[in-house]
Formats: sequence, structure tokens, C-alpha cells
Amino acid sequence: MELIKNIIIYGILGAIQGFSEPIPISSSGHLVIFQSIFEKMNLMVPQLNDVTFEVIVNTGSLLAIMYYYRHDIIRLFTAFFSYIQKPKKRKYYEKDFRYCILLIVATIPAAVGGFIFNDKIEAAFSNPKLVGCMLLITAIFLLSIHKFGYTGKRSTKNLNLFDALRMGLFQLFALLPGISRSGSTLTGGMLGGLNQKSARDFSFFMFMPVSIGAIILKLKDFITSNTLQTLWLPYLISFFISGVITYLALHILFKLLEKRKLIVFSRYCLILGILVVLFL
Repeated sequence: MELIKNIIIYGILGAIQGFSEPIPISSSGHLVIFQSIFEKMNLMVPQLNDVTFEVIVNTGSLLAIMYYYRHDIIRLFTAFFSYIQKPKKRKYYEKDFRYCILLIVATIPAAVGGFIFNDKIEAAFSNPKLVGCMLLITAIFLLSIHKFGYTGKRSTKNLNLFDALRMGLFQLFALLPGISRSGSTLTGGMLGGLNQKSARDFSFFMFMPVSIGAIILKLKDFITSNTLQTLWLPYLISFFISGVITYLALHILFKLLEKRKLIVFSRYCLILGILVVLFL
């Protein structure tokens, strides 16, 4: 019975992580909320607070997003090193190399902020009411996209240093649970004049190095965790669920972006944020 309970709870949290990673409603915030709900229902598994679970489901989401963009990743990776190694062909690779440099610039704020404020960020994960307040900020971000963000016309070729820095700063805000990473970076990009496709693609490319860095930082704790042997099956199930749901959620997000209907997530975050502040 204990194994079945663990599989169900870990599976649910894996699905929540998978759906809310690309969808602009904050995956970290939802994990905090549902863990709090499970605790109040006396269903919480103590080991869920272990870094092992976080690493596993985040890796599942990361791999799903990387799989979706696999052809672009290969192209950018090839262009970056070819530009350095083949001076005579730099003009051919210049566009993609420039894109890679802008990605590096965009990831700096979150990388530095995560390193400096790591302890305070970790403390925020134990405060559901703070998560509720941050969800209200996410609701405002998404409302601003609905009101002003869909008029942007600039494509990927027009992406510049200011776009990268602005989206990087918005990603820094998303280190707090409850502020959606995709929602905040889309806000930074689309309010800056980028069209929705350029903003969304750059947003998810920004996510990859930051997520890889976060996983690497926690790898030591993951390897030395004493829960892997006893909970390997629930962990494995949550990993696959997180990955599959993330991949499907990406398609949902992109379709809603094209239809200009992100307002539904703004309303959702507003209602959920209020309920969390009042009752958790």
C-alpha cells in the first residue's frame, strides 16, 4: 500500500510539474501548493522535500523541451563552434553565432541571482502564501501580454542585446516560486516588440542552460540521497510523466499563443493566488 500511495502522489506531482513547466502558471509554485495540500490531507510523503525529486522531474521537463527543439539545438551548437573554428566561413554562421551569444547574455542574470540568493530562494519554497502573492504577479504579467504584447512585429533576426538583457532580468524574477518563468520571459520579450514566435523560442532556449546549471548544482545531493534505493520506481514514473506532459503542454502553449488566449492563464493565476493567500 505504501508503494502504491507513493506512486500516485509522485505521479500527480510529476504531471503537475510537466504541465506547469511550459505553461505560464509556475511549476515550482504549483509543487509548493500541492505539497502543502497533501500535508494538510496527511498524504504527504516526507521524502518529497528531498532534492532528488526536484532534480528528477526538472530533468524530465528539460529533456522534453530539448527534444522539441532538437534540430535547432544541433544547428546552433554546430554554428557556434564552426564560427570559431572556421574563420573563412564565419559569414555563413554569423546569424546563429550571434543568437548563441545573446542566449549567454540572457542567462547571466538568473545564474548570478540564483548563486547569490540561493538560500533565500530555498526558504521561499516553504511559504505557500508567498507563492500565492507571486501568482498574482504572474497574472499581471500575462494580462499585460494580453493587452499590449501581441502587437510586436520584430522577428528573431531583429533580436538585440537589449532584448536579451530584458528577458534575462525577467527570468531572474522567476527564481521565486509562483512567478512563471515562461510567463515572465514572454512578457519581457513581447512587450519589448518581439513577435510571439521569436519571444517564445528565445524564452525556452534561455530555460535550457539555466535548468542544466541548476541540475548540476544539485547533482551531488542527488547522488548521495538515500531515497533513490527505496523510491526508485515512484521517481522513475514521475520522471516519465513529467517529460511526456511537458512535451504535450508545449504544443498547448504555442497554440494558445497563436490564438492570443493567454488571458485564460492570467485569470487562473489570479483566482488560484487569491485562494492560496486566503486558505493555505
